[in-house]
Amino acid sequence: MNWDALGAIGEIIGAVAVLATLFYLAAQIKMQNRQLERSNENVTAQLSFDINNMVINNFDTLMRDKEFVKIYQKGMSNQPLDEIETIQFSQFVNRWVALCESVIVATKAELMFVGDYELDFLYGNPWVHKLIATEVGARWFEEEAPLIYSEDFLKKVRDFKGKEISNGRQYE
Repeated sequence: MNWDALGAIGEIIGAVAVLATLFYLAAQIKMQNRQLERSNENVTAQLSFDINNMVINNFDTLMRDKEFVKIYQKGMSNQPLDEIETIQFSQFVNRWVALCESVIVATKAELMFVGDYELDFLYGNPWVHKLIATEVGARWFEEEAPLIYSEDFLKKVRDFKGKEISNGRQYE
């Protein structure tokens, strides 16, 4: 066997080794992609769980605290609230606006509601708009919310006031 033949055999062995390495890398990438997908699914599930807990906690105040229910009823019907009641009702409004912002951030990051909700629905959420349409809610939204939320977020929420939603009703 001459040197040319040995060189050709060496090249074939090298090519086989390169192919084996490429197959190994492809298998590793495929496995890593599956693990990444599972991780993303876990993050999405945890985020959904956390958002559901926020909703439950927000409504829990109304379910468990009779005194707050009275404040809520007064606030929703624009009856006068004392200073403490105003703070409590304002923070109730803040909880819902914070929840709305959290869902919007998660939706923009494509972590939840991809294809299920449009951002317009989230910015124009009827429940949030009902709360910020109250006297105390509106005052909180204009005076306090800018200290907490980005102007872009607040502007997009404001843009939905008076717009019609899909069922024919209007945002407050």
